[in-house]
Amino acid sequence: MRNAAALLLPFALFSASAAAAQTSGPERFQQCVASIDRDAAAAYEEAMAWAADGHSMFAYRCAAMAMVGQNRYAEGARRFEQLATALGTHDGALRAELFSQAGNAWLLDRDPTRARSALTRAIVLMEGDRTFMPDLLIDRARAYAQEGDYRHAEEDLSTALDLRGNDPLALRLRASARMHQNSFDLALADAEAAVAADPSNVDALLMRGHAIEAKRTSVAVEEQ
Repeated sequence: MRNAAALLLPFALFSASAAAAQTSGPERFQQCVASIDRDAAAAYEEAMAWAADGHSMFAYRCAAMAMVGQNRYAEGARRFEQLATALGTHDGALRAELFSQAGNAWLLDRDPTRARSALTRAIVLMEGDRTFMPDLLIDRARAYAQEGDYRHAEEDLSTALDLRGNDPLALRLRASARMHQNSFDLALADAEAAVAADPSNVDALLMRGHAIEAKRTSVAVEEQ
């Protein structure tokens, strides 16, 4: 239990020394992250021991990632959000990354409302960044889709495609969102574009098949 307490207690300390913490330990962080795939539980224990010794931002972040690696999605999501909050107004890009990781952990936990909230905070922080923004919008679209809000999912995906044209994942997800709204012609166009962008992608090929069948069925119903 000592390690669990160590992760919670030093946040006030960390908030005051965030800048210094961020400049130490990147190599150890990479090693810690690499160890998650091998043994997430052991990586978590190592990160907690590191956090107890040095209160490094890298240690806390690796611990949260190891939680996700152990399928402790909600715990990991909360930890990412705590870290982002502890940074205060420091380093907006890092805060956005942490909120993004929180959002994706909430998605894995099948909690789309919390995922959407975390990802929206990341999007606000990264406004104007054309490199990172498409990924954030795609992830938030996934949250909208989990909520059954396909209109907003489509809007986020369209914005992502405006920033990064022919992104196969965005095209495939928008095809799905459009099919759920009975826009079968547009869905098929997106599915075809997704296959053209990534011909070997099985998910894109399956989506094209679904879109073809959905359009065929809708035409058959209209002709009856």
